Amino acid sequence: MAEKIPIVDLTKELLLHIEGDKTQKHTIPWDILRNVGDKLQSLIITLAKYSLEEGDVTTLDNFTLEFTGFYDGSATPAFSLNTQPTPTLYNSDNKIRKNLNADFSKVMYLVDKGNFQQIADTYNTQEVSNDVITKVFDFTNSAGTAPVQIVKRKTKGKGYTKVFTIRKLSKDGYDQLYIKKKDSNLLAKTPDQTAVGKVILRQGKSGRVSKKLAEIYMENDAVLSLKIDHIVTLERRYELNTPIYFQFYQEGKGMVIENEQFDLFAAGKTLDQAKQDLNNQFDHTYQRLNQLKDRQLSDRLVAIKKSYNFIVKKVIKA
Repeated sequence: MAEKIPIVDLTKELLLHIEGDKTQKHTIPWDILRNVGDKLQSLIITLAKYSLEEGDVTTLDNFTLEFTGFYDGSATPAFSLNTQPTPTLYNSDNKIRKNLNADFSKVMYLVDKGNFQQIADTYNTQEVSNDVITKVFDFTNSAGTAPVQIVKRKTKGKGYTKVFTIRKLSKDGYDQLYIKKKDSNLLAKTPDQTAVGKVILRQGKSGRVSKKLAEIYMENDAVLSLKIDHIVTLERRYELNTPIYFQFYQEGKGMVIENEQFDLFAAGKTLDQAKQDLNNQFDHTYQRLNQLKDRQLSDRLVAIKKSYNFIVKKVIKA
């Protein structure tokens, strides 16, 4: 039976017990506390970014840390996630925080075991793996030579018990795990490949929408990605907050364009015909969904309607 991973609830309390000569008097030098906090914050923001699932919309400011003090006057600083998060369009932060708790706990469990290779192997793209393993390296070394543990309060009486030991990732180990970019000469000899990407949309406090490539899958038979930054029909023009990425591929003697998030499936004998069909379907679906009240729609259609209203910046009549 696989060992059960203890879950650290970041919304409640994260206790770090820092040992060593500099903390014997139950104090921590400011430069150590600040560096540990900064590197922990950076790791959590990075994990939050990659904990998002398709369709999740949030602001990463909701996953910043707050310093909540010291445990019983010891050299054990306490942190928790932002207690006043900014409301977001889909109110999906509770789910994202749950995913983040699980991801952070798994990473710390593997750090405790010294299994840094499995952390790197968790992510299926070079950029994401490098990003996470860099943040792990920075955090595990943030207290210098001082030993660090994640601990929790005892349920009865004073004191705490260990949850995870923060083993340091060595520089040699980091260099082995960090995936170097391929040599340009090798790239020139590599056969052309296509890829399918997964893009996540986010809206910040100012309302600005940003996109992030979360995953990319290299396949010899992969479908291609099509970027649409506006929708035009005979009656209307739709200006978008940010481009939408569609998959398109050949099926038989025709072309197919689809996007599951917007429930769109368009086809035509040529790519131009398929794009025109896509424009008409987008227009019809947007207009129809906004004619209906949410109570008249299924939960799935309500989510799709929110996606349309989130992505559309302006509708201009022809």
